[in-house]
Amino acid sequence: MLHPLPEEVRAIAGLNFPLYPCSNGAWSIKPTVGPSSARVMICSIPKAGTHLYARLLALLGLEQSDVFFNRDYLGDFRFVNVERARFTHSENILRIPIEIASRFVQPGQFGYGHLPCDIAIRRCLADFKVLFVTREMRAAIVSQMRYVGDSDWCPPGRTEIKWRNEPNGQDKMLKYFDEIAPFIFNERCHPMAPWADEIDVLGLTYEQIIGDHGNEVQLETIRKVAEFCEIRPPPPELILDQLIGKQTFTFSGGRTSWDAYWNPEIEARFMTFGGSELNERFGFGA
Repeated sequence: MLHPLPEEVRAIAGLNFPLYPCSNGAWSIKPTVGPSSARVMICSIPKAGTHLYARLLALLGLEQSDVFFNRDYLGDFRFVNVERARFTHSENILRIPIEIASRFVQPGQFGYGHLPCDIAIRRCLADFKVLFVTREMRAAIVSQMRYVGDSDWCPPGRTEIKWRNEPNGQDKMLKYFDEIAPFIFNERCHPMAPWADEIDVLGLTYEQIIGDHGNEVQLETIRKVAEFCEIRPPPPELILDQLIGKQTFTFSGGRTSWDAYWNPEIEARFMTFGGSELNERFGFGA
């Protein structure tokens, strides 16, 4: 006798992870889809504009999954508002691996995560349109430190960061490099770098969409994303007006300037973790 549920749904039976049945027999992470035949995944280094590009895709009409994908688990934020999401990380973690979770993203929907570029992940995302998003690494690392101080986020295996509420500055940055940076560089940045070499992946930067290279680059970035994701967009000027400066899950309240957080000792640690090599690979120079 055939089981009434497909294998991937049986695998997560009993978990608090609602799914929606589709007319074709599939199961969906959201009850609606956007006007595209593409399944889309944003793969980004931390604090590179993950949620900014997610907002762009939503404005273009794709359905946002509100699920953050990792190799072995996911963060389900579908039923959590933006203000609360940054303080409920551990409450929303489910041990559903990407090889199962990715099946629930339907055409016209998208997900996001800091997913490494390796054979297993590439296999899971074989029929996805992948956006790879980077940022100048010093700015990204400082922004990530600021986010740690304004959320309940901890790296795997930790439940507390004692210096989280200390004033922002170089002393706090050094503590970040002592305790958090090894995980961020070794687990969330270097393993992602090979996405930059994949010819079927659209490479994007935070600087392009935030406006560092001018208004026309912002508009062209919107056009490129829409074309890549098989979307017929409204005028990009209308999209841009609704995009920049809005509250997102990890928005830190303003643009990060890393200079005030930096000194020669921090630069030396940055170099030790391969920050300069990542910058060069992502096209930012050393």
